[in-house]
Amino acid sequence: MSFLNKIGIVVVTLLIITFIYFQLKNAPFYATKQTSPTNEEQRVKIGVSPKSNPKVKKQFKTEQTTPPEEGKKDRPSRRIRSLTVSVAQGDTLMAILTDAGASKEQAAQLISHLRKIYEPRNLPVGQIIHITISDKQLIRLSFTPSFDFEIVAKLQENKSFKVEKKKIKLAIEDKIFSGVITHSLYQTAIEQQLPPNMLIELIRIFSFDVDFQREIQRGDRFSLLFNIYRNEQNKVVHNGTITWASMNLSGKKLEYAAYKTKSGFKDYYDRNGKSVKKTLMRTPIDGARLSSRYGKRRHPILGYSKMHKGVDFAAPKGVPIMAAGDGVIEYIGRNGAYGKYIRIRHNSVYKTAYAHLSRFRKGLRKRHRVKQGSTIGYVGSTGRSTGPHLHYEVIKHGRQTNPMSVRLPAGDKLKGDELIKLKQSWVELDKRLNKTALKIVN
Repeated sequence: MSFLNKIGIVVVTLLIITFIYFQLKNAPFYATKQTSPTNEEQRVKIGVSPKSNPKVKKQFKTEQTTPPEEGKKDRPSRRIRSLTVSVAQGDTLMAILTDAGASKEQAAQLISHLRKIYEPRNLPVGQIIHITISDKQLIRLSFTPSFDFEIVAKLQENKSFKVEKKKIKLAIEDKIFSGVITHSLYQTAIEQQLPPNMLIELIRIFSFDVDFQREIQRGDRFSLLFNIYRNEQNKVVHNGTITWASMNLSGKKLEYAAYKTKSGFKDYYDRNGKSVKKTLMRTPIDGARLSSRYGKRRHPILGYSKMHKGVDFAAPKGVPIMAAGDGVIEYIGRNGAYGKYIRIRHNSVYKTAYAHLSRFRKGLRKRHRVKQGSTIGYVGSTGRSTGPHLHYEVIKHGRQTNPMSVRLPAGDKLKGDELIKLKQSWVELDKRLNKTALKIVN
């Protein structure tokens, strides 16, 4: 055998060995492709580390993959994602939906249908929204703007959205809350877990009659009746307004019941039809401490004695200040040592003034009409002031007078048929009070 023949045999042999080697090397790859690979095998083949995971958005809560139906194994499975989002400052519903994975076209379509029932721009900060996405399509959205109804939007077969306002089933029941004051009304109510909105309403009802700084004594009592609303899980989801309220101050009993007149006006009246409201409120701020009384005093900044022609209520910056009565804004703006200042003309006799505000309620202007109890500004320390507080003045016939001692004209008194109806409502109310009190005892 010649040398060239030997070389040829060697080359052929090497080619055969190389062919067999590559066949054996690629055999597992083809086998894996023919059978469904596991996640781990997929990671190895595509060079992904077992520890690496795709990034998930913050709002993502749950993900559910719907398997293909029997006999349709070749069809891809549906991926359904359920998200829960809390509305943040500056959020829009469009941004929330597109961030969740919906297209701009779908989001715009849903918002267009939603506007027929609810204005999306009214979504408050903190509102919880539930969103469902299926295969990159928005299929459901729901949220509860109020304790008693829910808004639900669902994608229909025709690719349009059906938006519904659904009532939430609630059970309503009476609740009596009573307490004995140990230190202050505020502290006692908080310790006994009276809902904060009920405490604020209670203070507003009695703020026409009671000086909460001087007239509240240890051992005084208070009671109130209001509705509570329970959902199907028996959880209290809302407190109604006060139906009846009573205070026993050093043996003197004051009590008022809510009553709506035939004109639709709701107020609180005693058993004789006398309205709780007076011309002016003595304390146009909730839960504040009387820090400086009316009269001559040593000025904390100027350092000499000076007449203090109002009263000061110490409160944290930003606490709302209320209009002491119905009236027209006569002055609003900066006023020297008073800082940011508002003066309201109530009638031909009375005016009230509010000083050292941090800011005014948005939209208020000179000659604007305000209602008693409405917010007009917020506690601050502008002008000549040593700290956040409200300086409050009552001006009678053009002269400042003591807000805590001025005799204020009484409010309305019901007459005729309205008085008869009110007294009938008191009879029904007494039955409710006795029935609810009996339940509590038993």
